[in-house]
Amino acid sequence: MAKKISHCQGKGSLTHNKRTFSAANVDVSRTKDNVTFVDQPIDQAYNEIFGAAVERYNAKQKRADRRISTSYFEHAFNRKTPPPYVVTSADKRKSFYEDVVQIGTMDDTGVGSPDGQIAAECLTKYVKGFAARNPNFHVFFSALHLDERTPHLHIDYIPVGHYKQGVDTQNGLAQALKEMGYGTGKDAINRWRLAERAVLEQICKEHGIEISAPEKSRGSLTVEQYKEYAQVKAHSDELKKEVERLDGRVECAEKLLKHREDLRTQVENLIDDLDEQYQSKSAAVERIDNELSEKQSALTKTEIVLAEKQAVLSESAHKVFKIDYIDNIETGKTVFGGKVTVSPDDYDRLTNLAKKQISAESKERELTAENADLKEKNATLAAENDELQGEVRAARSLQGSLSALQRELDGWKQRYKKVIDFIENLGLKDKLEQFLHPITHGKRGR
Repeated sequence: MAKKISHCQGKGSLTHNKRTFSAANVDVSRTKDNVTFVDQPIDQAYNEIFGAAVERYNAKQKRADRRISTSYFEHAFNRKTPPPYVVTSADKRKSFYEDVVQIGTMDDTGVGSPDGQIAAECLTKYVKGFAARNPNFHVFFSALHLDERTPHLHIDYIPVGHYKQGVDTQNGLAQALKEMGYGTGKDAINRWRLAERAVLEQICKEHGIEISAPEKSRGSLTVEQYKEYAQVKAHSDELKKEVERLDGRVECAEKLLKHREDLRTQVENLIDDLDEQYQSKSAAVERIDNELSEKQSALTKTEIVLAEKQAVLSESAHKVFKIDYIDNIETGKTVFGGKVTVSPDDYDRLTNLAKKQISAESKERELTAENADLKEKNATLAAENDELQGEVRAARSLQGSLSALQRELDGWKQRYKKVIDFIENLGLKDKLEQFLHPITHGKRGR
């Protein structure tokens, strides 16, 4: 007889799966027969998957307030440690997902029956290939339960997606399904389940178990019960459509918020880069101002020395001019020959003037050479002064660019306000507040 396959999402209770406590439908005498394939603490799994990604993210941040100072789990779910049940983040990510897989029912494939034994073998083969088929699902716990009416699997996993913005590796079911080739949209998970069902059907076929096609029927319900069920289902379908419509609006708002966050990050990174350039240029301007002040001081001192040397030259020239006085000295010839005679006073005056002439000429040559050297140094200092003033102008131009960027940032802030107004007009203000300020304490598992 053909058997049904059940492949559905479970509640995700690790205390139930690990038999930390036993429900009323569990035969504790057979709990020892259960088979655990993987049992990794969930906090250890999170550190293994996302720890390095957080380190890479923090290494790229230039500002300390953007770094993640907690574990990835606490950052995403606002809890220090993962609880043994599923919690949901503000952006609807679940801490982990669970699939419950079963072949047949307790009537045709009960534990202890021959078919139950074959079904357990099929489920074992299926779960051992699960991780290889689904590389983006990190399985941290899986077990085959044989202490209830029908053999079945519990597979608990964390979906792993890779992103270009923010932390490069994150918990993300949609991205994980996309990377594994199941496309995007709400039907991606259904495409994945159909693929997994096909794998299990093939395993069952290899073990001689015939699997019936999925069918919609009223099963064991009476006509009245089925009519009531149909009415409830119709109402449920309407509610689902309304939920989908609201989800679409929420998704639109989340995309706008994500876009706004990306723009904010890009602008802040650009401001950081320009701020570094500004700080560097400001230091350079200060250094240039100091050098300019030193050069100006040196130039002033040189001009003072030059003026002093020029005064000395003028004085020397005046002294040389006095030698013309010699031409006015009266001379006479003696009776004994052609020698020129002068008075003793004139002789002493003439001797002193000759000595001063020789000294002045030597001093003049020395001062002329020194004056030329000072003029050359003065010209060099003037050129350096002009170059430093050019650098100051360039640095002040950078300050103008930074002011322009600040005006551009103000423009982005105005756009952000318009986005917030648009979201509020959509009636999604509460959703936005929940996204921006997630509740610290989540609901506890049952």
